[in-house]
Amino acid sequence: MQKIKNLLIIANGQAETKTFIKTCAKEADFILALDGGADTALKAGIMPNLVIGDLDSISARAKNKIGKEKLLKVSRQDNTDLEKGLDFARYLKVPSITIICASGGRLDFTLSNFSSVFSYIDKAQIIFKTSACDIYPIKKNTKFTCKKGAKVSLVPMGTTTGLTLKNLKYTLKNASFKIGQTAVSNIALKDKFEVSFTKGQLLVIINR
Repeated sequence: MQKIKNLLIIANGQAETKTFIKTCAKEADFILALDGGADTALKAGIMPNLVIGDLDSISARAKNKIGKEKLLKVSRQDNTDLEKGLDFARYLKVPSITIICASGGRLDFTLSNFSSVFSYIDKAQIIFKTSACDIYPIKKNTKFTCKKGAKVSLVPMGTTTGLTLKNLKYTLKNASFKIGQTAVSNIALKDKFEVSFTKGQLLVIINR
């Protein structure tokens, strides 16, 4: 298998529009569907390079169309289909991963998806994309590019200390956040901003 640089993961959450899915697919050099996410991909006119999961959600029609050679069944039940997909990406040392259709539907799955990626971001840049926003899980100082005036929110996933924000309307310097504290609807003053902290992990949400 050739080196994968940009992996698109299509999960089995709430489907996005065909246009959105196709746009994301054009930016990837490998498309990985998670179980029933294969049906979402096919409905958008996208053929996955591989389908991974316990394969209990994918339809028989999708199985037949995709073919057995592109179906990878992982029967273990102690991790989610997203974790199975991220394990695959980590094994192949993929540096950039975009995840779509990972929210909506069952709330427990949505929350699990957002929290489980923190075990993988040391080895790859991971971003969740929806038609409304981009969501970045981070564990280290990060610079972001966005449109000036974009709304930016920060959600701590545990205690975060030494939090400093640059080029956002509402600044912070050496602040501490705990679960239950959030910084929502901040505004980017420029087309670049920076989030730095000494300890912790965050979801940084940039709205379109």
